[in-house]
Amino acid sequence: MRRIDKFAFEHRTPGRDLDATSTALLVDGKPAGMAIEGLQLVDQFDTGRGYLLVTDYNDPWEEQTVVTLLDAELKQVAKKRLGKFFGVFPSRTFSVKTIDIDGEALMLQGSSPEEGCYRVGVTDVRRLLGPRVRLKASWNQG
Repeated sequence: MRRIDKFAFEHRTPGRDLDATSTALLVDGKPAGMAIEGLQLVDQFDTGRGYLLVTDYNDPWEEQTVVTLLDAELKQVAKKRLGKFFGVFPSRTFSVKTIDIDGEALMLQGSSPEEGCYRVGVTDVRRLLGPRVRLKASWNQG
């Protein structure tokens, strides 16, 4: 796995689409014809089998980090929302501070000790119609 600089988000006009939760994706500066969840592209990685994009909402009231897996043809094949529910509220409480590569996985450290750390990796799952790729996430506080 390695860090890359291949993707970007289309520029958003301030004040428009205030309820939007996805942003149009650019590949090498050109429209990809798709949008992915998130309003800010935090980081991006080449896994050798596809791409991992880490996004968030860049909003103190919606602290949510999303990891999206795209295959080599840029089709979204998996997505994980990182965080835990805060009481009974549907808001997530995980905002990534640092991202490190740990072999074939990412280590995403939260912005506070209470948010802990997520380890996110790409894994194969056997299905009746053949193997599929998915994201596996585990959380550790501290």
